Amino acid sequence: MFARYRKLDMFGKRGAMSPNGRFVGGYAASVAPDDSWQYSPVITDLETGEVYEFGPYPEAIHFLTQTMCISDHGVLFIKDGYNGGTVAFDTEGNITEPRSPEGYKGKPTIEATSSDGKYWVGYANDDILSEGGLTRPLLWTDGIPAELPFPDKNFRNEDFRVGIMARGISANGEIIYGTSWENSDFGMLYWKDGKVDWVGKDIRETTTVIRTSPKDGTEYEYTCVNGIICQAWNTQISPSGRWIAGRYRKEFDPETKQRVDEPEYAAFYNTETETTVIVDDYGESGGRFVTDDGIGFIGIGTLAVSEGKVYDLNTGTDLGSTQDWIYDNYGIVIPAGYVNYISADGKYVFGTALHESALGKSFLSWYVAPPLEK
Repeated sequence: MFARYRKLDMFGKRGAMSPNGRFVGGYAASVAPDDSWQYSPVITDLETGEVYEFGPYPEAIHFLTQTMCISDHGVLFIKDGYNGGTVAFDTEGNITEPRSPEGYKGKPTIEATSSDGKYWVGYANDDILSEGGLTRPLLWTDGIPAELPFPDKNFRNEDFRVGIMARGISANGEIIYGTSWENSDFGMLYWKDGKVDWVGKDIRETTTVIRTSPKDGTEYEYTCVNGIICQAWNTQISPSGRWIAGRYRKEFDPETKQRVDEPEYAAFYNTETETTVIVDDYGESGGRFVTDDGIGFIGIGTLAVSEGKVYDLNTGTDLGSTQDWIYDNYGIVIPAGYVNYISADGKYVFGTALHESALGKSFLSWYVAPPLEK
């Protein structure tokens, strides 16, 4: 039977797929009678085709602004842009709001969940940032939050001023990754067996250069880093946590110790061998996802990405575009786009595509799934 390809046009912004691929979720926006916005969370069971839609909720109650993740039990996490934090909706219509650790001043953001929903990862502010607080990476176990450890220094070997955000977790819940957020550093970290380290530590290099302030012309020391970075992406880890995808950013020439134009290339880190594969075959690019057996999915460019490539990290072989790979493996033709996630059994694929309309350009989610159960 042919696989199904569907665009998630119902969502005003991108949706999310559960780790085993059974559920996709997001929200739809509409206009209330008083001309204010209202939002309806939507959860779809890809095995049965059943759709769960709740609300609509006025923006004063739940101002839904970003779909974060969904568990294999159908618990959907969406960010509340007005009230702060994250709101969770399940297929029974129950609504919960995850909590921060005791004494925290900020509501938490849930970024990703393990397959069984036992573990969530994200972040919250322990205090007001302008008064010396930090953004802390958090791990929830059965709904109970706990802090994840910090490295001794930040991405540039300095004291932390802003903090770290936990971004993603392997489907089995064993490995977590996140990003430092110090002056747009985006340094990528991971936690394994209770310890924290930098993703791509085998290729990480630092040097100190002299920079001039554009404000007053004074000179100051600045630490440049050649290393792996990640922004607000939460599906860049393989289901077992064996591989993590990111971008290798080069800030200086190791020989001359001089700054360069900071090119960025797709990079993939193996957490078992602690080695990195940099893929510069496609010019500026970024690793979007990677399977346990080392098939890397790459977005071409670094902003407004609309094209994807597939690469075998084991053999260094180009496997073609996203469309080529989907056709070769699922026997169907899809439009251009790139892959965000694939379930461990390979039956479900979740991706992003550029959509153009009279209203302009936007990015919508799509999925490939097996035929519906009869």
